[in-house]
Amino acid sequence: MISGQARLAGVAGWPVAHSRSPRLHNYWLAEYGIDGAYLPLAIRPEDFAEAVRALPKLGFRGCNVTMPHKEAALALVDEVDPAARRIGAVNTIVASPDGGLWGGNTDAFGFMQALREGAPDLDLATGGVVLIGAGGAARAIAVALLEAGAGRVVVANRTEARAR
Repeated sequence: MISGQARLAGVAGWPVAHSRSPRLHNYWLAEYGIDGAYLPLAIRPEDFAEAVRALPKLGFRGCNVTMPHKEAALALVDEVDPAARRIGAVNTIVASPDGGLWGGNTDAFGFMQALREGAPDLDLATGGVVLIGAGGAARAIAVALLEAGAGRVVVANRTEARAR
């Protein structure tokens, strides 16, 4: 049951219909009886800044950010977590009641947790890593791998400029 006091959050992207995040988060909100909703926010790139700045006014607590907005989100938020600054992309925005926006990035942590669980004996220092793609999540993964001691990270992408 969603009331007039519901906690609102969502995932901002363009397109965003493919995202499974609303289904996942709304399941857990219902499971724990939390008065809230997690919505898909289909935001065109040219409208991203205006839409995100409006979130606190609409009662949103924040949003996750997916393609193509992760890099634009970094420039938009008022305060940036140091990890997100190193990565060069934001995938989590927290809105304060006064309208301030904080940006962070959970992609690096999530990737490294999955890698540690899936390959606990992997020694990143003994070989190179090939990373396919150069989007916001790939940037986070590259930073995480280098910080975890990877000797070399090679980025393969459709365009050389973006890979650089």
